[in-house]
Amino acid sequence: MNAAAHQWTAALATGAILHAGEIQRGEATVWPIAGGAVAAVLTKLPDVLEPAVHPHHRQFFHSVVCAALVAAGWKKLHEWQPQSDEGRFMRKIGMIGAGAYLCHLALDALTPRSLPLVGR
Repeated sequence: MNAAAHQWTAALATGAILHAGEIQRGEATVWPIAGGAVAAVLTKLPDVLEPAVHPHHRQFFHSVVCAALVAAGWKKLHEWQPQSDEGRFMRKIGMIGAGAYLCHLALDALTPRSLPLVGR
């Protein structure tokens, strides 16, 4: 899967999720657009850590174990209730980043090479 597909998928999915949350709360902010843009950038992180320089580049940071660790981190962020505006901002960015990373791995899992369990 190419970088543009990863970026568009992460941006649209994140924007849609943030927008749905705002509708549910009766809010209207810039977060669906801003969050989508942040997700489009952060979804590239797996390929920054393990560049696609050869067909077998997917190792630990593209693995099922890494996905599970990122998902566990996302759950901890979801449960965290920060008391400050800065904390709430960091929580939101962290959740967007974790979701974007997982989006990248989900798309890679759908390719013929899929994801390794652990990597090397």
